[in-house]
Amino acid sequence: MVKLNKIVVASEMYVEAHNRFSNANSDIDYITSILLSGSIIGIVGELLKEQGGKTTHQNLARMSNFLAEDGDGIQKEGFFRAVYNSLKHAGYTKRNVKASDDLLICADLRLEAARMLDAAKSDFNEIKVSFDIKSKWSSKFISLLESIDSYE
Repeated sequence: MVKLNKIVVASEMYVEAHNRFSNANSDIDYITSILLSGSIIGIVGELLKEQGGKTTHQNLARMSNFLAEDGDGIQKEGFFRAVYNSLKHAGYTKRNVKASDDLLICADLRLEAARMLDAAKSDFNEIKVSFDIKSKWSSKFISLLESIDSYE
């Protein structure tokens, strides 16, 4: 049995998501990047919320709702993870959507991967982490985290 720190694991997943995105040869590379980034956001975002911060997707939802016109409906943060959520499962019991009716997805996978990577990076930059955890981050991850470049 192995004991892992999820923040350290998320940092390693980020490097892998970045590599898959940057060296993509097919749609599966972008899909892998999206799924890894979504998992990272699931770990790091929850810690950020616990620490009193706002995630990238929370901020996007707040801005969308602020700019929305009457009758547009309220956006929730999950809206900005729709492709990720669609890729990780089929069907939606709460909305009476059968798995067999939810097998197709239409998306710009490169763009979605870029946005998910940017959100994961932004959220990672906002969390408070101990020196002990940071000391376990790879130099590649630190370099990516400190980079001002966007994936879009």
